[in-house]
Formats: sequence, structure tokens, C-alpha cells
Amino acid sequence: PKELVSGPGPNAMRKGYQRLAAHYRWALDQMMLGGGWAASYEQLIVLEEDLEIAPDFFDYFEATLPLLRADPCLFCVSAWNDNGKPEIASDSKAIFRTDFFPGLGWMLLRSFWLELRTRWPTEYWDDFVRRGDVRQGRQCLRPEVSRTYTFGEVGVSKGQFFNTHLRKMALNKELVDWQRLDLSFVASAARFDDFLAEEIHRAEAVTLEALAPRLAAAEAAA
Repeated sequence: PKELVSGPGPNAMRKGYQRLAAHYRWALDQMMLGGGWAASYEQLIVLEEDLEIAPDFFDYFEATLPLLRADPCLFCVSAWNDNGKPEIASDSKAIFRTDFFPGLGWMLLRSFWLELRTRWPTEYWDDFVRRGDVRQGRQCLRPEVSRTYTFGEVGVSKGQFFNTHLRKMALNKELVDWQRLDLSFVASAARFDDFLAEEIHRAEAVTLEALAPRLAAAEAAA
């Protein structure tokens, strides 16, 4: 941005977020529009420098790229699950559609960037992408077990939520052959709704009393 806020305390953190937003716009323009050293690409995986990736990270994105291209109701594929703690995220082959933009390792198409670039915010770019007028009813794909893990305790956010939340996230360790999996159930919103309805109907009914020992065991293991 031409002008950045200045000063100590909250203003210093805000200035950092402004620099991040400016850098993201510059980098995405370089990769999506071409010019200089970069060609113009039709899709891009955004991976920050403080992320560790799973062994099947690139296989995951390769398998989901055709879904992103084919479905206008998708705007991204993410490697991250915000609820991906090991006590509730264990199926390494599970994938879902979500209305929330997860970030932390994500793929977008050039067409989506062309929508965003003229409206790109001066700060808090990820919150901007989550806005309803930006998402326009579209969804993202994301795995149950994250394919990225952040070790970014030190950064613009000053470690906010790192020890209480981010540090506890699970990173997939299995080499899943995504090309051999049937992903048709997430190919459209309607198919995914049908899949969820079927899963709910097949679910086991349990009481809170029966569930308590399982939760206690999971907490002890964590």
C-alpha cells in the first residue's frame, strides 16, 4: 500500500498485515498475469514459508484440480482443516466441501484471482476471501486430516492461538493414492449433500453416558 499505519502496539501488527496483503497481491499477479520472470499460470498452489507439508500434499492437489476446474461452485481447494486435531480428525482419506475458506496451503484458478485482484484489500486478505460477497455461495474442498502443519509461532500474528490451537493440529503421515480414490461425492454440492445425508442415516446412535469414556480416552491419548 502507498500508506501504512505506523506506531507501536496494535498499529505495528496492523502494518504487518498490510504488508502481507500487498505481498500476496504482487505475488499472485506475477504468477497469474505473467510478466518479468514468471509465466502466466491457470492454477496456483499458495504455500507459505512456515508450513510443513504431508507426503501426499501434491498428489492431493493433483487429484482435486479437475474437480475445481469442473465445478463453478468451488473457488478453492485447501490442504488445511481448522478442526483437524487428532482426537476428531483421523480418516486420512476423507475429504469435504466447506463454506469456510481454510487457507494454509490452498489452490485457486486464474479466473478466481481475476475476480479478486481489483477488489483486493489493504489488510486482512484471508478475512476478505471469507466474505459472503466474495465467496458468492461457492465452497472449498478440504481434507479431514490436514496436509499442512504450521510451525509459525513467530510472525505477524505474534503467536496468536499457536499454543492453544495450531500447535495441536495433526499432519497426515500416510501416502494416500488420491488418484485411485472415488471423489465423485464431492464433485458437486448436491452430491455432497446426498453423501452427508447417507452418512447421518448410517450413523450409530449413542448416549452421552456411553460417549464419555471414548472422549476421556481420546483426551488422554492427546
